Amino acid sequence: MTAMIDDFNNEGFTGRLVRAEGGYKLLLIIVILMLLAGTGWSGYQFKQFVDLSQEEPITLPPVKGQSEKDSERLDTLIGDFRGAVDTRARSLTLASAVIEASRQPFMATQKAPEPGELAAGSGGQVTVEGGEAVPTFVREKIPPIMFVRAIMVAGNQSMAIMDIEGVGNGIIVKNGYRFANGAGRVIRIRPDKVTVNWSGKTVDVAPGL
Repeated sequence: MTAMIDDFNNEGFTGRLVRAEGGYKLLLIIVILMLLAGTGWSGYQFKQFVDLSQEEPITLPPVKGQSEKDSERLDTLIGDFRGAVDTRARSLTLASAVIEASRQPFMATQKAPEPGELAAGSGGQVTVEGGEAVPTFVREKIPPIMFVRAIMVAGNQSMAIMDIEGVGNGIIVKNGYRFANGAGRVIRIRPDKVTVNWSGKTVDVAPGL
């Protein structure tokens, strides 16, 4: 009986594979290569596990405090505001110089009539002696420089914190707020912008630098 079992094992798949008989030789080589590859892969995974288990010191860069960031942002805002004010002042000076240089005082249409010769006309004109209509020019008032620092909207209530040239910095404004002797008025405060009416014209001011 034992001899029959041994003969069966020798003639079975495992026995032929171990002896590498015939075409089983190539199959044996493939099995050996797979075992070696599996062993190598297991070793690699074990090494990865060991490497990940080791603690490594982590050095974090110094983080600036929120107060320092706010201070830098405020300094930048003040610098931009002063630069804009200086630019506006130089622009007004240059514009005045251009207007003065382009005047032609000897033209009849620009001759200043005597007070007794003036009569109110329609369409922005005055009438001089002889019935000639001379157009009058009104210099447009330039709106001040305005910054919106923050906007707060809660239900039907809304307000904003603004910097307005000639008025002040950090002003809390609401709908209907007037400034510059009534020439400017806040007509609408939305989460994304503040709408200002300046001498009949609408100006939208968005928050930010």
